[in-house]
This record gives sequence, structure tokens and C-alpha cells, in this order.
Amino acid sequence: MKTMKDKTVWCLNMILWTSNSEPSKTFNKVEQCTRRDIQCHTEIIQILLKTKQLKLRLILKLWCEIIDVDKKGITYPVLYSGTRNQPHIPEYIPFPCNVKFGRSPSTPNNVHRLRPGDIDVIGSLGDSLVAGSGALEDYAIGTFIEARGVSWCIGGQGDWRQFLTLPNLLKNLRIIILLHQVFNPNLIGYSTGTGEFISTNAKLNIAFPVAATEDAFQQARILVQRIKSNPKINVMKQWKLITIFFGANDICSAQCFNPEQFSPLRYAHHLRRTLDYLKFVLPRTLVNVVPAIDVTVSVRIPRSPICRILHTFYCACLHKGSRPDIEASKMSHLYQQAIEALIYSGRYDKSSDFTVVLQPFSKLFNAPNADPRKAQSIDPTLITYDCFHFSQKGHALGANLLWNNMLEPVGNKTERGLPQVFERLLCPNEKAPYIFTNVNSRRFRLTGRQDGIMAR
Repeated sequence: MKTMKDKTVWCLNMILWTSNSEPSKTFNKVEQCTRRDIQCHTEIIQILLKTKQLKLRLILKLWCEIIDVDKKGITYPVLYSGTRNQPHIPEYIPFPCNVKFGRSPSTPNNVHRLRPGDIDVIGSLGDSLVAGSGALEDYAIGTFIEARGVSWCIGGQGDWRQFLTLPNLLKNLRIIILLHQVFNPNLIGYSTGTGEFISTNAKLNIAFPVAATEDAFQQARILVQRIKSNPKINVMKQWKLITIFFGANDICSAQCFNPEQFSPLRYAHHLRRTLDYLKFVLPRTLVNVVPAIDVTVSVRIPRSPICRILHTFYCACLHKGSRPDIEASKMSHLYQQAIEALIYSGRYDKSSDFTVVLQPFSKLFNAPNADPRKAQSIDPTLITYDCFHFSQKGHALGANLLWNNMLEPVGNKTERGLPQVFERLLCPNEKAPYIFTNVNSRRFRLTGRQDGIMAR
């Protein structure tokens, strides 16, 4: 019986032979071997580093990064199944976007001409909904396990076929093998595996459970410290994308007990302070701000007894008063309006190397007229077994919606109608190759192009 080392050596020899005799089939052979026989542990890394063929060494190195092996040789499982996970996309279905529009020919010097593939560094601030709490767990108690690798805006575990996340759409490593093109194979900052925000796996995912918006500024300081202390990051030259998502804990666990400290105005104040700080210390940065979600989404799904018990701890304000659901929904909408007023004020539209864009897809979960009883029920497979956090499928949908918002002009971003994962995935195109900002959205509305060049 072959040992793992025997299988590894055999596979590498087969890949070497294929790369010499039939170069076009090299990637297929790599894929077959890695999926069937090779685990990317320390042993295989040592073997592939001795390979003299530079191209093959790059291929294998990239593949090992795809299936998440860290420096200690720890691997994380990349295949999950179940109704609370996204549908797995088979290999024969190509990546839906033309990578021609993924990365600029040369590094842009204007944030309003920033393509998705121009992003070199990615980070996030937020709470447990960004930390990935319970996303891969089959039990409600699993909410304490933070699956950061599958987080919608910052997870980079596996690839988009297994885990649809914003980083996995940006890096899309698989395409570089066949087409020598990619949005960005060297994206820095995305999380893998599980762990707290202080873990090695967390990278630039600074979110932590139970965080409120008043924690945003301190998280931003930690993020900046990690960015500036990373020798792989050139703060002045590389473009950074940061996603911020707060508000659920403010509304669920604090606002009803201390209305003044956790008012919509204070929510906007904390975010303004955070954004002003990032603008001051981080050049070449685009910030996504996702408004607070309507927290009544957690009671608009079929709930088990354990859900009802846990919910009193996760969202105490939804268990206070005669119709707390209406009050919480109204407060969620007021939070959304407060941050809209800040971002749409133009405060962050005056610089060529920093801007903030509101990505309002969270409003897709709003109850109409702030009355949850009139709202359509939410697909329970989008939520974990504690009925509060996003399942992996929920994270995939969040990534899908965020990506679409980034490629939709301001003022025309999708805010209604909750789709399924992969039902609609937008792509950069010739007329709109850039991430939409307030500034280039105005150009687009006037000319039909983000660059503002009128068609003759």
C-alpha cells in the first residue's frame, strides 16, 4: 500500500512528465493529484521547492495556498456539504467574469479608477457577522467557533467554487494557471481557517463577537498597526479595500437599555471618527461601509426551542416590551439612514486616494414599514443553528450581494428583492471596469461610462 509520501512523489513525477510532454494538460494533472492523493503539508512543500522548473513550482505553490496550508503545515478542510452551505460549483463551469477587466495595465493613481484586481490588501472591521461565528457548525453551540476563512467580506479559504467570498472573487487563483491572467494572485490580508481576531489565521480580519460600533475606532487602530507592520505591504503604493459592518449588537443588546449612548447619531459618530482616522493614516484606500442589518431577520425564520433560548442572550432587546420587534426594526432603519447621511454628504469624495462607498445590500433584509409581521420569511438555511449568525450559505450570499453592490452605480444599487446565491453575479465591463464610487457614479450617469468619455 502506498504511503502519503509515495503518492506525493508519484504525483509530482507525473506532473513533471506532463509539463514536459503535454504542457497544456499540466494544470489538469495538478488538480487530479492534489484532489486525490496530495495533502499540502510541510513534506510536499519541501518537495516542490526543490523542483527546478520555476513555472511548475509556482503552480504547486499556488495550489497549496488555495487549499489553505499555513506555515506550520496545518491544513483546513475545504469541502463541506449540507443545506446551510452554498452549492458547490463544478470545475467545468468557468469563472463568470472576463479577467481582462480585472486588473489595470498599470497601477492606478486615482481611487475612482480602481478596478477589482487592483486591490492588493484587504481588511475588515465588525462583529461576529464578519468574524464568521458558527458559519460551518452543525450545532447551535458551535457559534463560539469563528470560521473566519469563509467570512463573506474577508475570508479566503478554498476558492469561489467552495466558498464564495469577496477575497475569493478577487484572487481567483485558478485562472492564472490557464490564462496567465487573474484579478490578483497575491492578495494580502484575507482570513483562513478558524480562530479569534488575535490568531495568525485572522490576518486583517479585526472583527470580534459582541463588538459594538463604539469598538470600531479601536479595531481600526489595530488594523492599521497590522498593515504597517507587515513587510509585504507597501502602505504608500498598494491599494487597500476595507469593509466595515457594525450595528447588530448595538440594536440587539444595548440600544433599548441605553438609548442615548446607542442612538443612530452615536452610531454615525463612531463610524465617522473611524473613517476620518483611516483617511488620515491610510493612503490608497477604498472603504466599503455596509449599513446595520434589520435585526428582526433573526426572528423571521422558523425557530427551534434552542434558538428561542439562545436568542434571549444574543438579542435581549427583542424580548423587551409588547412589540419589541417593531421597535428594533424601526431602530435598524434609523441606523441605516444615519450612515447614509454621513456617506452621501460628500465628506469622503474630495480625495483621489481615499474614498468611502455605502454598499446598501443589507437593506434587502429590511421588514417593510418596519413591521416584521408583514415581512417575507427568511430562508432558514442562510442562518446558523443559533438563528442569529450567518451560515456558510448566508456568507456566500453576503459576498455575492456585496460584490454586486461594488459594481453598481451609487443611487442604483440593489436594495430590494433577496436573490439566491449565484442567481446574479455582476462583472466589470468595458464601460464600467472600476469599483463604483460616488464620483465615478456621477460620471457614469452623465456619459454612460465611468471614465466620463462621451461616445462619438
